[in-house]
Amino acid sequence: MAFLSWDKFNQKTPMRKLSLFFCGLFLLFATNLFAQTSTTVVVRAIAKDAKFIGSSMGGAHVTITEVKTGKILAEGKTEGSTGDTQKLVQQDHQRYKQLSTPGAAKFEANIPLKKPVFVEVAATAPMAQKQSRVTSSTQLWLIPGKDITGDGLVLEVPGFAIDILQPQAHEVNGNEKISITANAVMMCGCPTSPDGLWDSSEMEFVAIVTSGDTEVARKEMTFTGKTSTYETSFRPEQAGAYEITVYGFDPRTGNTGVDRTTVISNQ
Repeated sequence: MAFLSWDKFNQKTPMRKLSLFFCGLFLLFATNLFAQTSTTVVVRAIAKDAKFIGSSMGGAHVTITEVKTGKILAEGKTEGSTGDTQKLVQQDHQRYKQLSTPGAAKFEANIPLKKPVFVEVAATAPMAQKQSRVTSSTQLWLIPGKDITGDGLVLEVPGFAIDILQPQAHEVNGNEKISITANAVMMCGCPTSPDGLWDSSEMEFVAIVTSGDTEVARKEMTFTGKTSTYETSFRPEQAGAYEITVYGFDPRTGNTGVDRTTVISNQ
């Protein structure tokens, strides 16, 4: 039985060599084409005029979404501390100087990319105060292997976290005068008080009482003496259900916040 040598095989089948060459070339090209590079992206949420939103306020829920397809590439929440008060709100900020310190709240994602991707990054906060949640977002290109670290991508979250403490929802109240008490902090949880670092003497906290579509009272709230706590009261003119809206406003920054509850007077 005669066997064909490799040299003779190659001579007799020139197309074989050409096919092997193109197969190798294709495999090399395909490997490069589908190779993915892990890209690190750090996202932080910072309260307007305050500090990073971290674990003490339930963090900020972060999503990184490819704009073209709507596919979520990464999601999670910021975890850690609110950061260094002096660096963030007391000292002048310098260009390129990092504001975050070790342990400051962040969300870090490692995203495999094979080509530049245009994304939307959104942060919703504070997660521990549902009635006060605000979503801040931006768009940018992510480039394979080009990490965004350090301070990372910082999204500013405006507002106050307002929480009505009294009256409780759907409370039946037989008193002649109904007290209204609310807690008001920055979105990172930083406290407000007269002459404090977040000086409430320049802020407005107001309670609006309505019955149906009719406004029956509008009362300025005053500091109780307890940090971040404000109060007022109103006298219901008749029995029935009343809606109470408490808002906060800082004319220096434009920060706003709202919470609502209801109370039933049987007076």
